[in-house]
Amino acid sequence: MKIAVVVFPGSGGVADAVYAYRDVLKQEVFTVWHQEESIGDADVLVIPGGSAFGDYLRPGALCKASPIIGAIRKFERDDRPIIGLGNGFQILCELDILPGVLLPNLNSRFMNTDTFVTADNTKSIWTRHLEEGEILTLPISCYCGRYYADKRTLKDLEEEGHIALRFCDLEGDVDLSQPFNGSVNAIAGILNRHENVLGVITHPERAIEQFMGSVDGLPLLESVLRGEKPVEIAQEDEDFDFEPEDGDRD
Repeated sequence: MKIAVVVFPGSGGVADAVYAYRDVLKQEVFTVWHQEESIGDADVLVIPGGSAFGDYLRPGALCKASPIIGAIRKFERDDRPIIGLGNGFQILCELDILPGVLLPNLNSRFMNTDTFVTADNTKSIWTRHLEEGEILTLPISCYCGRYYADKRTLKDLEEEGHIALRFCDLEGDVDLSQPFNGSVNAIAGILNRHENVLGVITHPERAIEQFMGSVDGLPLLESVLRGEKPVEIAQEDEDFDFEPEDGDRD
């Protein structure tokens, strides 16, 4: 499959997304600069993390003015797969492709740590390789990672089964009264109405090989690959040799 990774100024997670899909999942990957107006012939669109435009207004807000946004909206309307990772989730919310908003963490601090999430939806194109209640260890790296939506939106998300992931503890228990980082209903990831768009505040692309400390991100990333089985996980003693393609920006 052909995977397009959108590059905004400051998108520091581009190399991570490219490495995950090109080098680990063995797909054809190309980057799309935000000034372009077409995504080309991509099968899957990835909006990576990494403080697009430096987050000087609100995370993802300045992306609205980029020429590529029209193509992203059309990709979504055509029911084609999109995943937003970290800041990419924030961008999808700012574009109203996903409902809600990402607010500063409850402790008003930048959080850079591993966290536990549990699978709530296991039927979408992005989550079908997960088991209901499965616990994943995934890194989080953000200041604005606290999901919020109004009561009506939350009711719709709950009733329609569009909450993909929730924060939990080591045993998989979800605390709705005091969730991790204050996210309402402990939400760590959601799907759009047609379930072709997934936004996650965690970073599965940084948990795909043993040397990273977790491989729990693989099921989320590879599920979209036409139902193919998960790739064989690289061994810890394998060499790590990665050079970003031209155009990748840290």
